[in-house]
Amino acid sequence: MPDPTLQSLERLLVALLVGFLVGLDRERAVTRKKYPEFAGVRTFPLIALAGCVPMLLFDRAGPVPLAVSFMAIAAVTGISYFKHAQAGYVGATTEVAAIGVFLLGMLAGAGEMVVAAAAGVIVSVLLAAKPKLEAFSRTLTPKEMNAVLELAVISVIILPLLPNRGYGPWEVFNPREMWLVVVLVTALSFVGFVAARIFGEHRGLAVTGAVGGLVSSTAVTLAMAERSRAGGATAHSAAAAAILASTVMCARVAVLSGAVNLGLLPRLAPVVLAMGLVGLIATAKAWREPAPAAPASEKKMVNPFSLVAAITFAVVYALVLLVVRAAEAYLGNSGTYAAAAISSLADVDAVTIAFARLGPGATAWQVPAAAVSLGVVINTLVKLAVGLVRGTGEFRRRLAWALGGMAVAGTAAAAVVYFEF
Repeated sequence: MPDPTLQSLERLLVALLVGFLVGLDRERAVTRKKYPEFAGVRTFPLIALAGCVPMLLFDRAGPVPLAVSFMAIAAVTGISYFKHAQAGYVGATTEVAAIGVFLLGMLAGAGEMVVAAAAGVIVSVLLAAKPKLEAFSRTLTPKEMNAVLELAVISVIILPLLPNRGYGPWEVFNPREMWLVVVLVTALSFVGFVAARIFGEHRGLAVTGAVGGLVSSTAVTLAMAERSRAGGATAHSAAAAAILASTVMCARVAVLSGAVNLGLLPRLAPVVLAMGLVGLIATAKAWREPAPAAPASEKKMVNPFSLVAAITFAVVYALVLLVVRAAEAYLGNSGTYAAAAISSLADVDAVTIAFARLGPGATAWQVPAAAVSLGVVINTLVKLAVGLVRGTGEFRRRLAWALGGMAVAGTAAAAVVYFEF
């Protein structure tokens, strides 16, 4: 049986650490402002204890100590706010943070230590990231702000309302699972957009390739091929950005497969690691060339997410899932591979998620992992074809040996891992 004293000490420690983390940032905030804060690195841990201790005593003393403690903290924060307001200093971040730390202390005292610690870290990050968050919010256009709200709507409002059951042939159409895929992919795209805004949109083709690879490596390849023809940047730098985007695609496939079904990831890892390693070597070799004199991009990067794109992806995913199930039912493993190859011509994410969701099947994970690997290789060859058609000579040469090498490495790894000779 767990020792009650040890449990109480653990809860007190978590509360203290949460208060200390928030207090560190509030102490630093004093140097950025023209007036002192009422709480800092010492007071915030005490506020957390003021919420934690009454919860530890709740079974013996009831809710009265908790209510008294909360009213005392609320009174102190209220007095602090009004004093600052009278002095002409507008802002209530520290006061609101104090109430939040008190509540997190209560949460830790109630035994939810992991939740309290995680929430405390999030609060600390939000407070410390104020300059970057404010700069990011000021750069958002009305169109991009609408996209942010759309992402919130599809993830927070629509997703919980959808039924969690299968419909249609083989009951493959589960509305909630399909929409969860939409949320996952669009959120990944939005992360790429935020990273571009935080790190700057004019930092070169490396950022464009890396961030663009989170969204669509095919789109990056086409854009870089066009840039190599227009002369806005040298061909070798444009090729390096396209190669980097395909390398990031390998990581994206691994993340998506692991997020949907962790069982697929160990079987898929040898292929994506082999392809990613070749891509990294090719990217490093290309970037050793002199940097281009022209800016990486003259066009402002915009948020790639839109509700139309999300619905389109949902339709593509549903069709891929249906094709895969039909191929498995009527054609066996050969049909599964054909479905993966055809589907990957347009999008590798839908193939990855569809096969990860389908699970191991009768032959363990060999068939779904091999199908996803085939899709990744085919998609890489599609990008190679795009580059060869639209790029200049130097661009085509660099892309050929890099993406061609990635496709060969992926095929060789898949042959060794999935098939017996």
